[in-house]
Amino acid sequence: QVVQKIKASGNQVLLAVLDGDSYEAAKGLGRDLSQMLPEDIRPRLCHVTRDKSGFGFSVSCPEGTKGTFQLSVLQDGPADRAGVPPGCWLLELNGDSVKSYSHTQLTRKLKQSGNKVTLLVASSAVEEFYRLRGLRVTAALADTSRLPFKVRELHLVKGPAGYGFLLKEDDCSSGGVGQFLWDVDVGLPAEQAGMREGDRVLAVNGESIEGLDHEQTVHRIRAREDQVTLLVIDPAGDEFYHSVGPGGTLLLWL
Repeated sequence: QVVQKIKASGNQVLLAVLDGDSYEAAKGLGRDLSQMLPEDIRPRLCHVTRDKSGFGFSVSCPEGTKGTFQLSVLQDGPADRAGVPPGCWLLELNGDSVKSYSHTQLTRKLKQSGNKVTLLVASSAVEEFYRLRGLRVTAALADTSRLPFKVRELHLVKGPAGYGFLLKEDDCSSGGVGQFLWDVDVGLPAEQAGMREGDRVLAVNGESIEGLDHEQTVHRIRAREDQVTLLVIDPAGDEFYHSVGPGGTLLLWL
């Protein structure tokens, strides 16, 4: 999985590392190492839903320039509630870079977004951090904790009637083929674990099934006789993560 993440980063990768002594100290204190990347060097991915007042932010751009957009955020408005920080810089809109956009083009794109929009934003300090290191800020590096879409881990223990679901291979809305969960039986382990019809399987027992066909996935599920752990995403979440661009699959793991 670590190798997959590094390969998915393209030609550049940002690594957060600890020296050996610090690692042992952190583990000894029970620190969650996945949470030790400082928040102040991460861009933020925010999903904003329009209300009667709009999206709750306005955009300013120096006259005669392209791709430089700063956001003013209305307190307690939709953008504020979605986690958009005041005074941040807009880097991507709905998975597309705004680097070549004029203010008019950006305004048009926002109108075309309908009632929902996904923003990749960064403070001045974050933008400078990446620029000085020659790194491009992408959604794959973002803090996604404020997004409404989450992957779910389901642990199933087989009962006398089995797990109580069917696995079917089908086309993904974003392209390609995926493994989907259907016919979830009421009262059986799958439903009790929180499985929902239409969920797509991302991993089995902690290992990604990306690239596996139906038969190979079934074999993974049956590898342990009486239990299995599935990582799944519902259709709305699946569609969202693929809409934010090439880093979408990586975001699911992050």
